[in-house]
Amino acid sequence: MRSSLALVFALLGCPAPSGPSRPDSGPPPPKVAHVVVLGNERGRLVERAPGLAAQLEREAPAPHRLALSIGSTFSGTDLATVFEGTPTAEAMKALSVAALTPSASDLDFGARRLATLRDTSGAALLLSTVRDTAGVLGPSSTFALFERQRVKVGVIGVPDVSASDGLFEPLPLEGALASTTAMADEQGAQVVVVLVAGCSRPVTAALERNPGWRVDLVVAKACPDTSDGRVGATTVLHLDTTRAQVVHLRAELGAVRSLSARLLDVSAVPEDEPLAALRRRVATSLEASRQQALGFSRTQLSLDDVARLVSRALKVTAKADAGLFGRSGVRAGLPAGALLRGQLLDAVPGSERVVLVDVPGEVLTKLVSHPDAVLELPSRIDPLSSYVLATTASLYREGIGLTAVDANPVDTRALVGPSLEAWLAGEATSPAHPLTLPTKRRR
Repeated sequence: MRSSLALVFALLGCPAPSGPSRPDSGPPPPKVAHVVVLGNERGRLVERAPGLAAQLEREAPAPHRLALSIGSTFSGTDLATVFEGTPTAEAMKALSVAALTPSASDLDFGARRLATLRDTSGAALLLSTVRDTAGVLGPSSTFALFERQRVKVGVIGVPDVSASDGLFEPLPLEGALASTTAMADEQGAQVVVVLVAGCSRPVTAALERNPGWRVDLVVAKACPDTSDGRVGATTVLHLDTTRAQVVHLRAELGAVRSLSARLLDVSAVPEDEPLAALRRRVATSLEASRQQALGFSRTQLSLDDVARLVSRALKVTAKADAGLFGRSGVRAGLPAGALLRGQLLDAVPGSERVVLVDVPGEVLTKLVSHPDAVLELPSRIDPLSSYVLATTASLYREGIGLTAVDANPVDTRALVGPSLEAWLAGEATSPAHPLTLPTKRRR
């Protein structure tokens, strides 16, 4: 095992009151629990789970261990697009992950896949600081209390939601944390952990303003101008997205209350064999799915060609007036011949969500000259009319000017990858009837 990157903090309190004891009895054994926080897999939990399981068993034996996650559980690969996150959920279940706070990339897969992940893994979905506006997830948790080896651990989840996105509406952070920390006290939590699926700054700022809140550990994603350390009595640790890490908190409640938290680098060996078998099974199924032919092109497709295909697919599948995709979002062109599912999913950000934006005709014509915009337009554009434009959530947010014309886009809950697949299926291309490229964008 590689040496761990350790950052240890001890929190010492007053001796716990003890009951009457017999003269011949010694002090009661301390209560010890281990809290392990995952969430740095960037879509590779299935790949890393065998080594992670073996290492966690050495560091924190299962009866003492409470495993939690701050998301990014199935982003970064096409596993979720292909299998709707089921292998990840199986790996989470094998690792006994008790609670998950979703990151932005988890939320991008939509409520149905989140519900599948929750129900298959058995992990509680903690949405302490947001409201499920559509109610599609059913009852969601604002706070969870777990017990390991007679230690009660309260868990609060702060999802990576900073603005309403159609499914989730952020609640005032300070008020939500005030109510959940009070709930932890009322339910007798002896250790309180806050899982932050985004940047720690808003939470640490709230802690600084409220020194009376009893929070022992905050775990967040690393972000600019943040560092590990302390905010009052609270330890704050960040998972580095460039490394395979977990946070390990050891809580000992005896004559003296002692908590120590550290970042632990995750080694690759030895591996847990059942989880290694799951990884092999997933890899075999994934490769078979990646080799599925979805269409046929007689010519090689450039980056611009692929962007035009996606723009057409978004327009058609969303039943919109126009489609917009960014050429910078295309990672690779496609060779002539069969259009394989794996190649398509590698070429485009398949997990991007599709949104509908109301755009004035005058703005739609101006978008044509944007250097990154590849559009599929209606046959005629009236500058005085309004049009429905299908694009991605990231393009809507990233300075192309759409936020100024429509502050409330419609979240279709569809993803780019499945939308492209559905459009290709409708085209039913083959060597006898090859793909016809959409008309090039207008200047």
